[in-house]
Amino acid sequence: MADVQSPVGNFIFKLVLGRAESAGFFAEASGFSSENQVVEHTAADANGKPLPQRFAGQVKWSNIVLKRGVDATNTLWTWRQTILDGKIDENRKDCTVSVCDQTGAEVAAYAFVRAWPCKYSSPGLNAGGNEILVEELELSHEGFTRTK
Repeated sequence: MADVQSPVGNFIFKLVLGRAESAGFFAEASGFSSENQVVEHTAADANGKPLPQRFAGQVKWSNIVLKRGVDATNTLWTWRQTILDGKIDENRKDCTVSVCDQTGAEVAAYAFVRAWPCKYSSPGLNAGGNEILVEELELSHEGFTRTK
């Protein structure tokens, strides 16, 4: 009988910046998608009948969006601040988002190249609320692959 693989839980994500520096665990990670623009062209056959054609155009990568509870570390904000200071090229990083199981073992990973934080959102503050403060980081990049 063939081995049956259990699906991976969708609740533990880890971001590694520059293949060495861990930026922590995240509650939400999205934007892992790519698409080709479609170029349409109509040619004509020998009898003048239109022949619609569709070709693959340029690839478009979605931004990666990461959300996590605020804690005492400011790694994400510090990285964003370097971009605000105009140091984009020298602060691009190859990054990995790993999906971990309940034991913390990596079961899937997505590597994206030349990423930089194009947006940082701090949580809204409400003294009457009882929600966890969540910060959001949006990363622009130049492509990703599933490495595991």
